[in-house]
Amino acid sequence: MTTVTSSITIIKPIQDVFVYMASPHNGPAFTPKLKENTNIVPETPGLGQKFDWRFNILGVDLEGTAEVTEFTPPHKVVITSKGHADSIWTYTLKEAPEGTTVMVQLDYELSANALQRIANTLLVKNQAQETVDTMLKNLKVILET
Repeated sequence: MTTVTSSITIIKPIQDVFVYMASPHNGPAFTPKLKENTNIVPETPGLGQKFDWRFNILGVDLEGTAEVTEFTPPHKVVITSKGHADSIWTYTLKEAPEGTTVMVQLDYELSANALQRIANTLLVKNQAQETVDTMLKNLKVILET
């Protein structure tokens, strides 16, 4: 698996940040290239919550299913996904003097079919890094305004 990471400090209490970012309903609002999360069951975020996702990287739609495999409010959420890209999204939140530090680690592996459709793994890694960096910047803007 390939790993990319990013972190940012958001000037909001940890509970507010956790509640917003832990909901798959909000994911497309702050995660670039994530087009939709659908079939979210149950509606309330928590351990075992499942949903379908659709990402678009370099014009290629990638789809799959996800499950919340760790849920420790307000400090950690781990989402494991399977499909065109198998991935583990680990969100770790820590209280900071000025708000909340959010760290994201994305471990992913594209299926052979998806790799054939995209064809350049270095470009994909750059896109993944850009996604987690921009995702956190977007989360900061949403929660601080």
